Amino acid sequence: MSSEEIREWIKFFVLIIGGCLALRTYIVSQRQKRLDNSLKLLDIFFDNLEDNDLIEWKRIFMGSSEPSGAKQGHFHSSYNQQIPFDSLFREGPDDKGANDRIVQQLDLIAYDALKGTIDIRFIYSRLGQLMNTTYRWFGDGEKSIIAVHYPHFNKLMKKYNKKFKDWPTKVYSYCE
Repeated sequence: MSSEEIREWIKFFVLIIGGCLALRTYIVSQRQKRLDNSLKLLDIFFDNLEDNDLIEWKRIFMGSSEPSGAKQGHFHSSYNQQIPFDSLFREGPDDKGANDRIVQQLDLIAYDALKGTIDIRFIYSRLGQLMNTTYRWFGDGEKSIIAVHYPHFNKLMKKYNKKFKDWPTKVYSYCE
């Protein structure tokens, strides 16, 4: 082998190593960008909710549990009546519009999740109980409130529902 050939091989290996480092740097920066976007979206999510929205959601959650005596698809209202979940999207809802605002924000987050610009696992770790419970309440069937009015959230839940079962999430409320 001549010195010219050795020099060309060295250039080739340096080029390969440089390319691998550049690719690795790009992948890490994209992961960091998705995490940053996720943090910003979580801030926007909580900023766009009113002060009592999560308290109202918890009240509905506890009122819809089996130990509270609620029928399937219903919850106990503040007047101790059994009311269907669909009534939360009508005029003058029992939760003062809290679930509607929560689902609207989840739909906006789902749009970015479907585009791949956020880290869905991180978002789910913070909002998983809200996502799962809300989808269970309003998302059954093709003519459900979620499917008709919040298509991005519906697509996200259909796409990731099996994966979500194995992922950890923050718990906002327990049924007692």
